[in-house]
Formats: sequence, C-alpha cells, structure tokens
Amino acid sequence: MEMKDVTDQAICQTTLYVESATLELDEGRLTIRQSQKQFARQQSIQVQYLHVLWAHATTEQLTIHFAAERHKVLNAATRVFQLLDQDTSSSRVQAWIQLLLDRAYGASKPRKHLKIYLNPVSGKGSAVKLYHRYAEPLFEGARCHVELHETCYSGHASWSVREDRDIDSWDAIVCCSGDGLPYEVINGIAQRDDAGYILRNVPIVQLPGGSGNAMCVNMFKTTSFSHAALYTIKGIRQPIDLMSVTQGDKRYISFLSQNIGLLAECDLDTENMRFLGGQRFAVGFLQRLFNPPVYGCDLAVYNPASEHLTDPCAGRLGSQFDVEGRHGLPDLQFGSVNDSLPESWKWEHHPTLSVFFAGQFPFVDAKSKVFPDANHDDGLVDIIIMDSRIGARKLLQLFKRVPEGNHLAMREVHHRKVSAYRVVPARTRGAFSIDGERSSFQTFQVEVHPQLGMTLVAPTGVEER
Repeated sequence: MEMKDVTDQAICQTTLYVESATLELDEGRLTIRQSQKQFARQQSIQVQYLHVLWAHATTEQLTIHFAAERHKVLNAATRVFQLLDQDTSSSRVQAWIQLLLDRAYGASKPRKHLKIYLNPVSGKGSAVKLYHRYAEPLFEGARCHVELHETCYSGHASWSVREDRDIDSWDAIVCCSGDGLPYEVINGIAQRDDAGYILRNVPIVQLPGGSGNAMCVNMFKTTSFSHAALYTIKGIRQPIDLMSVTQGDKRYISFLSQNIGLLAECDLDTENMRFLGGQRFAVGFLQRLFNPPVYGCDLAVYNPASEHLTDPCAGRLGSQFDVEGRHGLPDLQFGSVNDSLPESWKWEHHPTLSVFFAGQFPFVDAKSKVFPDANHDDGLVDIIIMDSRIGARKLLQLFKRVPEGNHLAMREVHHRKVSAYRVVPARTRGAFSIDGERSSFQTFQVEVHPQLGMTLVAPTGVEER
C-alpha cells in the first residue's frame, strides 16, 4: 500500500461528514467544523477528549455529550448532528464513535457504576445542591449507572457498606462530603469479613462537599465540584496505603492523618464555626497563637530503613495475606497498642510538645500542604512535631508557610518518615483526631499497610490509540 493510500485511509477513519458540519478526531481533541452558511460567527468548536462524555447514533442522528467549560466550571452539553444518507446504512459511524470513545477514555472504564453517598449537612450544608447542579448532569451525560444514598445519620454509610452484598460490583464508591464520610465508609468496610479484598479492589473517591476535602485535593488535584465529577468519570485506578490505628481494644483504619495538640484543637474545637468553611481553622489558630497548648508525650517510631531487610517485600501487602482471596484486614505486623514494642523501635521523650501531626498525603485540606514530601503508596507515614516554646512569631511563620509546603525548611519543624509509631500522651484530656474526626484521647499506635486501599486519580491526559 502506497503512503498516500495509508494517509487517505487514516483521514477517512478520523473524519466524519455530517449535515452542515465536519467532525475531525485531531491530536488531543475533537474538532467540529461547522458550515459557514449556517454558523457565520462560529466556524469551529474544539472539545478535549478528556471532556468527551459519550456518543451514540441512530439511523438518522449522531449525538455527542461533552463537558463544556466556562469560567472554570464544567457543564454538561450536547450536540446533535443529522447524518448524511451515504453514512446511514454503514458501520462507518459506529467505527468513528468507537474511535472517539477510545480516545476519550483511554485506560479509564466508561459508563462506570457509581455508588454515591451524599452527606446533606457536610461543610456549609451545600453538598446536595452542588451534587445536583454540577455532578449529576455530567454523570448522566457519561451514561454512568448511579445509585444515590443521602445519609440520614452518623454511621449510616458505614452500616450501608458493611451490609452491601454487591459492593464489589461498583466501579467506585463516591463520597459527596468532607473527609469524614470517606473515613466512615472505609471503617464500615473494615468490619466486613472480606474487608481486605474490598478495600483493595473497590475505589473510594470524594466530591468536595465539605470543609477539608483532602482526598479530592490529593487525588484529583482540584477543589472544583464539576471537575471532580469529571475526574470520577475519567479516573484511573490507583492503589494507596492505609493505616491501622489501635487504641485500647479498638482498631480504626485511617487514610489521611492522625493529629494531636495545637493543630488538632484548631480543627476539633471550631466545629461550631462550620458556617465559616475552611476559615474556621485559621480562627482557631489565631486564638491560640500567643498561648499554644502543651501536649507532652513519649514517642516511639519504627523506620525500616534503619534495619537490613533480607526480604525486599517484607511488610508489603502480599506478605501479610493472600491478595487473591476474599480476605479480611491484614494482621498487625507490630501488634496493637497493648503489646510490647520490639527493640528496633526508638523511644523519644517530648515533655513540651505542642504539635504532633502524621499523614500520608501532601494536603490535609484544600490549602494546607502539611506534608509536601508525602507519597500515598510508599509504605511510610510522614510525622511533623513542634515544641510549644518556639514563640508566636515562629508559629505565625509556620501558618504562613504551610500553604506552599515550605515550612519543613524551618529548623523548629522536625520531620521524618516512618512505617509505624506509638504516642503515649502525658496528659489525660486533649484533642486527638483520626482523618479529622475526633477520637478518644489516649495512647495510640499506628502502622502503615502498603497499597491496602484503592482510589481513582485524575488522568494526566487521554492517550491516542
């Protein structure tokens, strides 16, 4: 076949002529070239493949659904084209549609089955309005199968996922809320006999309906509700680490962070200011600026880099249980908080500690890049500690630097990466949170479970096929 014939065939496959328009599958986008006679002011429209939601045809019409962006907001849009007679009876249109959808979705699964939990009181209480305004039309345009549940009480979603017999039939569990609902869903799944299998195989994602929205910010890199909905539609599966937190005889699964001291108080003790949204944290910080609380504690940490591991997969998911079976939660490699610690752990005494923060994502909310070096699947948790005696000026400097993530350069900020740790507080009362949710203030122990969780991440771009 001559080069000219190959070129003509390629053009034929990527170009479709319809009444009053020509549809071209260019590099990175769909181009709609309209007849100048009918559309004198707008001769062409370009739609990124990322924004193409769905396409289908009858014997007479071709319909394309896509997300149209205006003022940084995505809205569902539809274009209907009349087919020309010569294309009506052939497979030409269907082949062109398939090529369009292949480029639009790449490695992502189209027409996802989504189980959505909507918290009506999350954040400022606008989650319901945001969902129906921005997400629902995009899900409909992408022909997603949606099962929507509006939570009625605390623990509703936890009960629902625990009892769901068909939970592994969903392509994603979508939490329209702040970070409390993903935490609730994860811990509901953790109570199942097949918890490990479900956590590792069913993605959990977030639409930003709360104050923090850390899961959305870290995975989708956006606080836009409409863009988060699009990235749910086009999202790529991504394993993430999860963490076990033990207190007394209880075990919790954490996806985000553990926090005691000054910063925990700024979050937990401003719950009555939810009407301020994310600004309530700043108010709490300024209230404590000149008299930061003291949270003395003993800290034990374990860093596998300090030991010689003969097995490079030691401690990884596959060595803890059979990843192919419908297993429960992995065993605790270091036992619970009630067990004695191995000699390989290092003990530290911090009598005047004010800030203890541990996490595995860079952002703990939309504007706080507390752990800039964190990686969601490296098997490690980042820890930051600060002393209460550093003074108001240094604390204010910390507050100003956190949004850009350059506070780790301050000598007063002590940072490390570990795979497990234990905190023994000196005081009996105080503020302690797991993933932003208030928890009992007592000794706790944390260990990382590499790649125990699954989520979706925003595509870097739709691949040409």
